[in-house]
Amino acid sequence: MMAANPAGADLCPAEGAPDMRWVRVFAGTKAQVAEVRRFVGCLLAGCPASDALVTCVSELSANAVVHTASGAGGFFTVEVSRPRGGVARVSVTDAGGPTEPAAGAPVEAEPGDPDLDFDDLPVCGLGLALVAATANCWGYYDAGPGRTVWAEAYWPVPVTARDTGAARRDFPEHAAPSRFTPAAVLLAAEPGGAVAGPAAHQPR
Repeated sequence: MMAANPAGADLCPAEGAPDMRWVRVFAGTKAQVAEVRRFVGCLLAGCPASDALVTCVSELSANAVVHTASGAGGFFTVEVSRPRGGVARVSVTDAGGPTEPAAGAPVEAEPGDPDLDFDDLPVCGLGLALVAATANCWGYYDAGPGRTVWAEAYWPVPVTARDTGAARRDFPEHAAPSRFTPAAVLLAAEPGGAVAGPAAHQPR
């Protein structure tokens, strides 16, 4: 199911169910990044991956505005989806830019560290380095003239017997896995034969 929301109407379900997808179009301005965070945080309220994915989509949206044609009077699209239980994904589709997304070198020093010279830091790629460190996986693909960058996060979910493929109650007895061959089967196959294993009591 998809809910397209280019007009900006609020979409805040208490908890997104699997197989759900929401899409919203944002103007390509820096001020819209905060609105993206609110939109995604509202949709993923109660989701264990909410904080991680809000962080990721914030960085991806900022990159769309700063590094692509979306920020030159254009727009970008944000998609939030729950493809299956225990998985949530955010995607940002921009209007295209001259470079491909790439994660920069991680910053090891903490903000405020007197030994950190911010003038020596790379001007791009740090946002994607944060995405790579926060999400379970991320990637990108071409989308018309633009590009879609996505991030996924996972969390544990209960597993039911249906998910594990447990044997049915009418599973054929002869096909069921067994560690031992019943003594009756051995005796029937070899009349008068001795039975080894737990069924036999042999002197030591």
